[in-house]
Amino acid sequence: MLLAFSAVLVVLAAAFVITTRHWPVVSDAALMQYTVFLLQHGWTPYRDFLDVNMPGAYLVTAVAMHLPGPSDASWRLFDLSLVAMAGVAYYAIARIYSRFAALFAAVMLLLVHGQDGIQQAGQRDLVMAVLLLGAVACLFEAVRRGQGVYLVPFGLAAGLATTIKPTALPIGLVLLALCIAHRAGWLSRQRADARNLIAWSAAGFCGLVLPIALMLLWLASQHALAAWLQTQRVMLPYYATLGRRPFAFTLLHSLSPLLPLVLLWLLSVAARGPRWDRFERLVIVTVTVLSLLSLLVQGKALPYQRYPMLAFLLLWIALDLSTALRARLLPRLAAVAALACGCLVLAPLALLRVHRFVPAQEFKAMLQADLIRVHADHDGAVQCLDTIQECLPTLYSLRLLPATGTLYDLYLFGDERQPAVRAGRERFLAQIAAHPPTTFVVVSGAFLDTQNGYRKLDTWPAFASWLHQHYTLDVERLPPHPVRWWSRAQPSAGYRLYVAKPSPAPVSVQPR
Repeated sequence: MLLAFSAVLVVLAAAFVITTRHWPVVSDAALMQYTVFLLQHGWTPYRDFLDVNMPGAYLVTAVAMHLPGPSDASWRLFDLSLVAMAGVAYYAIARIYSRFAALFAAVMLLLVHGQDGIQQAGQRDLVMAVLLLGAVACLFEAVRRGQGVYLVPFGLAAGLATTIKPTALPIGLVLLALCIAHRAGWLSRQRADARNLIAWSAAGFCGLVLPIALMLLWLASQHALAAWLQTQRVMLPYYATLGRRPFAFTLLHSLSPLLPLVLLWLLSVAARGPRWDRFERLVIVTVTVLSLLSLLVQGKALPYQRYPMLAFLLLWIALDLSTALRARLLPRLAAVAALACGCLVLAPLALLRVHRFVPAQEFKAMLQADLIRVHADHDGAVQCLDTIQECLPTLYSLRLLPATGTLYDLYLFGDERQPAVRAGRERFLAQIAAHPPTTFVVVSGAFLDTQNGYRKLDTWPAFASWLHQHYTLDVERLPPHPVRWWSRAQPSAGYRLYVAKPSPAPVSVQPR
């Protein structure tokens, strides 16, 4: 039976790789590539351009961009390599219980990630999930072999994950505490002496702190540490308030790709109970719960934010079900039903959804043609008023530097009572005064609000008036077809292209 399930999973994974090999770089991935492009041209994050992403996200994006092949192909290789590395970590963790569990968890993660859509490829949270899986694999090796040296790569992986998203830091610290508690005999019958505990603690903590310290040193060397701290204090809290969903919706969304599997798994556990190492189960449960709490605190219910939780939940489920196959009749039947649901229902349905995706990029093609037509295809000419659509990726496809370091308009068109909005507007006005754009591209929709249209301009009437006074509306376009980058078709964003009038356009806009 497991051999048959394994064959199905391998075939589905191969079909997925073949089907998605031509996926383009879009959405967040394209935006991250553009920020790395700016770094390569001497721009400094937080100081020269405003961004809430952590420095570790730039590092992993730069690594992906230097993989062999064209841009789209290298990013596709990066995305698939992430899941492959997750599979290696799964194998290292699960091999003493069931190799099938590692295969099941890896392929289900691949297909759930795939059905989330083209725009989720190479997401930062997926990188963080893979790093945490690697950290847990190293932690288990340290405990299984009794060798504290494995806590060095554990700490490095958790620390690097922290430089991508700070939510990884408490997970790393809690896992290190659990490991030391186990080593001290509080969670097991074996006790280590004080010297051994200090050595283990130092190995894990130093490994964890090193990537964070290097990040801070790099920021200081770029004279961007103060700007980064300002971003963390002012801009990030405002960003965290945007697009929040109700608690119940976020909770349900976190499990929605696996809900039938989860219900059958719970039935199997209720009939039998866990039958694998208590400490290792505690570690996996802890990471799953902490990742779920992080998801609920973020509150946006974005698909990629659930990857750390799903990565460990799938491992938890796979180990419980594979070990339940050796139990009594009822839990064994429940486990078989759950595995059949995953292998024969959820996985094929995920692949079917992937087949329906259309990787067309009409917005980018239209905007690129318009920028060339109005002779705005040179550095510093274009200012995008956009956040998550394809304006900046279009500049990247033309290899153009922006007019200013205001890359995202969510800090411009919002509640003027917010300190982040006031700071964003003041920064923007200073930048366009120093480097007046010849062309503005106003993209429809606000951050996480595709129905906003161009009403976002109404939140800053002084700027809207100045724009219409000194720039001419050249064209307004809307791509003819909806975007189908995930399971449901979405209306495509449109844009308005404003070109500077012949007369000078002095900047006299009020920030408020």
